[in-house]
Amino acid sequence: MLKKFELMLYVDDVAMIGEFFEKALDAKIISKTRMVDDSFSLKLSLLDQVEINLYNTEFVKKYSPMVSLEMPSLMFVVDDIEETHEQVAKYAKDISTVSVQGNQKVFSFADPEGHYFAVGN
Repeated sequence: MLKKFELMLYVDDVAMIGEFFEKALDAKIISKTRMVDDSFSLKLSLLDQVEINLYNTEFVKKYSPMVSLEMPSLMFVVDDIEETHEQVAKYAKDISTVSVQGNQKVFSFADPEGHYFAVGN
């Protein structure tokens, strides 16, 4: 039935956030689409069956005003949290230290626009 998961995120600067995901989380840009207002969207592959679609916030406000622009709370699960922390720290606007919560190690970080994400193992 289900075969893939695509998540749509709305950001102010699609190119900058796309580059951030490429560098910080090793995402791969798989397509760039010009939109009717001359903005563009990017589709990034994070895992074989997980993709993120980045759209310009102003485009969404104009063409889909009923859509919530709130950023969802996302947690990326990794094998080596210390290595991931080190990689993300090179590019993140803000990053927490790795801490233990319950039975897992976690940290959070912000992209260049200040959207926060979590990482756990």
